Amino acid sequence: MIADRDLNLLKEAVSELARLKGAAEGPTRFLSRLYASALEEWAERLGMDPLQLNKLVPTGDFAPGHGPW
Repeated sequence: MIADRDLNLLKEAVSELARLKGAAEGPTRFLSRLYASALEEWAERLGMDPLQLNKLVPTGDFAPGHGPW
């Protein structure tokens, strides 16, 4: 089970990554690299596989501030 602190950190990561992912879906290569870099950084901080963390990030199906949690 995830501790409260870890869950809060995961929520923060998913929220930040969702904003970046939405912007990175456009034609700007810089934003795609920024998203990939942030994903790697958060995954390392959380001790997760980046692909696993990426699956938790919504793809625009949620309104801002209304993610999966």
